[in-house]
Amino acid sequence: MTTHATPNLFKTELPEDEPVIIMTRTFNAPLDLLWTVWTQPEHVAYWFGPREDNEIVEYDVRKGGKWRIVSTMEDGSAVTFHGTYLEVTPKTMIRNTFVVEGMYEEDDRFFEEHNFEERDGKVFYRSVSRLESFKQRQGVIDSGMEWGANASMAKVDELLAKLLAGK
Repeated sequence: MTTHATPNLFKTELPEDEPVIIMTRTFNAPLDLLWTVWTQPEHVAYWFGPREDNEIVEYDVRKGGKWRIVSTMEDGSAVTFHGTYLEVTPKTMIRNTFVVEGMYEEDDRFFEEHNFEERDGKVFYRSVSRLESFKQRQGVIDSGMEWGANASMAKVDELLAKLLAGK
């Protein structure tokens, strides 16, 4: 298994025996607040992706609900991300599909599971992305997903700090 870890960022694991990406991280905030930041469109628009220029087209966090976010990149191009919520257990778990339109050669959909666990006033977060093949997983890694995820979570930290400070 390949593992990458950077202080205060995701620990990323790439198991050798299955095409998954596992990322873990701890947030210094209460679960209620992290859940709000994760599930409310006005907050997601701030932290999703490496830039803050996001249009939340749809964001319905419930079983069967859809999500669609269009991110404008530095060069002015737009990238569309979307999926469907397969299962939602409030403040505990979200399972969804994840698609980046036009990104991969194979089926561009994969499955994500996000788990949230409060531990001593902080939240331990674990994400598992399940891909169809090792080739698809490598495509996701090569796209800069790890860098983008770390950038997004740094913005989650910024937003949590602002909200905790009442700003």
